[in-house]
Amino acid sequence: MRTFAFCAAVLAGALLIALGSCRMPFCPTGEDPFVIIDKPPPPAGGGTQALGEVVVFGWRGGNERDPRSVRWMWSPVVDTNGVYDPTFDIVRDLNEHPERYEDKWSKWVPYSSPRGRGTTLGDDETLQMNRAHIFAVQAMDMCGKTTAQFNRGTNVRQFIVSAVAGPLLTVAEPLLGANRFLGMSMNPRSCEFPADLALNFAWRADASSYGGEIAGYRYGWDVADINDPNAWDVRFSLAHTSAPPMAFSAGTHTFFVEAIDNIGKITLGRIQLFIVPFTMERNLLWVDDFPSSEFTQIDYVMPTESQHDAFWLDICGRAQGFDPALDVWDAYYMHNSRPPEFSRIRMYRNIIWSYSSTNDYGAWDDVIRFTPESMIGSGPTLVTNYLSMFLAKGGHLLTEGRADRSGGLAACLLPTAQSFPMNLMCEITGNQAGCDGDRSGVNTIAYRDYCVTMLDKVIGMFRVDADMPARILRSDCMIHAVKADDPVAGALAGLPDRLDLWEEITKPGRYFDPAAPAPRPGGFTYVEAYDPAYWMDRNSVASQPCFHPMFRMRTRNTLSPLNNSAVALVLTKHDNVVPPAPGAVAAKSFHFGFPLWFFNRTQVNQIVGAIFTEWRIESGE
Repeated sequence: MRTFAFCAAVLAGALLIALGSCRMPFCPTGEDPFVIIDKPPPPAGGGTQALGEVVVFGWRGGNERDPRSVRWMWSPVVDTNGVYDPTFDIVRDLNEHPERYEDKWSKWVPYSSPRGRGTTLGDDETLQMNRAHIFAVQAMDMCGKTTAQFNRGTNVRQFIVSAVAGPLLTVAEPLLGANRFLGMSMNPRSCEFPADLALNFAWRADASSYGGEIAGYRYGWDVADINDPNAWDVRFSLAHTSAPPMAFSAGTHTFFVEAIDNIGKITLGRIQLFIVPFTMERNLLWVDDFPSSEFTQIDYVMPTESQHDAFWLDICGRAQGFDPALDVWDAYYMHNSRPPEFSRIRMYRNIIWSYSSTNDYGAWDDVIRFTPESMIGSGPTLVTNYLSMFLAKGGHLLTEGRADRSGGLAACLLPTAQSFPMNLMCEITGNQAGCDGDRSGVNTIAYRDYCVTMLDKVIGMFRVDADMPARILRSDCMIHAVKADDPVAGALAGLPDRLDLWEEITKPGRYFDPAAPAPRPGGFTYVEAYDPAYWMDRNSVASQPCFHPMFRMRTRNTLSPLNNSAVALVLTKHDNVVPPAPGAVAAKSFHFGFPLWFFNRTQVNQIVGAIFTEWRIESGE
């Protein structure tokens, strides 16, 4: 009996398994299966777009469950008599009379197969130039139900075959930024570049806007004949997306790069470089980029022009060989707010740049402003950021100035992105969630050379995120600064442990008097903060290894999110590079996110002494 019962149980289990394996698939009611054509990118509004003679189409499932099979069709826009008529609504006719188009469909193919996700149109077919066509994809689910409705912008594309210009080619170099090229224009981008400094070009191209695919790249230096394959450094290959480092001592040299698509259309990029020497024979240049005027000084909210000049001329006068007649660049009053020419910059080993927070008058903004790679072609034409080149050649900087609102390192951002706090790596085009967009902000001078990841302000345009702490001006104001607990800052002999506001600006009734009642701020406001802890923690971001605070601010209210934020930095990214000049030394650079004019004179002199000792330019040394 036990044997019989056991055998019966086994037979019953086998029957259940067999029945289970024969279950009909789940057939949901409601929405028909469909796909969404997502390659090439759809046109705005779902209308007609211009595509190439060979188009790579791709699609994805539009339902919760992927389709089992798909098929596709294409046709010139012809009427019911087969006559070409670009005004005929062929998509409407496809929906109302699908039987007319049955012979145009491909065979059904499994969606899970390589051919089930895309196809190339024009490789075996002939698409007529300058004529309108449609391409449609139909889906079938596990129950045999098929797409019943076709719509432009989802599962149908209407397009005109056009002789497009070619791939969109972006060529980038860390010190030169990025340039974009389209077609075979022979006009090169031209700029000066330091002698004996390595160039590192990389590039990418995109043909998806017209349904093409990139088939390869080639590059070469000083290509004599672009039509001679042997004149290039390499042959076309998808593997060639960067060139080995290259440096030149003199002359004019041109870098060529070409991108070719799957139908042979080519875009040529050319970057012409005039190689210039960095003589660095002079000791110190002061760029006076902090315009003011002469007025009766009352509340010390700003220095007069003569007060600011006297302050910095006294400091610069401590440097060996400094000559005010030769070594001062007054950007506003003498040069119509223009920055120094590149030819002037490369004469110096050390530069002090004092800037304003007003980009209408400042030259600082014009030099460090950065155009995100995703916005190349839509932004303004900018001066090359030669300060990054200066640092890479071993030059030393002391940068400081009024850094509220758009000033300071925030000047590297386009105005539309100047909302704080902000992440230079992830939010170069403006505040956004996540870090999946344009990450070219890593090439800004603020991120790459100053090693700053997050920017914030005492006064600025603030973001409105739900978890953004309330910003109260009278809480965020800076009262004083303390020397940072950082080994690099600690190794600088002579730095004061504390940096106080100058007594002249904190007297009763003065604008920055900490005891002044509202609407006076009750503390100092011309301040920019770097890598503030509250925003670094909120984004789970760590500072870069080369980030070295020199001073940290103390706020009026210690509960302010800005309290203890870094406001002055020691820059070490290039501190091992010796400038190419007799007697020059490798040294660190320095940045202050506030104007030193407003601070205690004895302590400022100690700071300058430490910096000039690092640079070895103090008189008497």
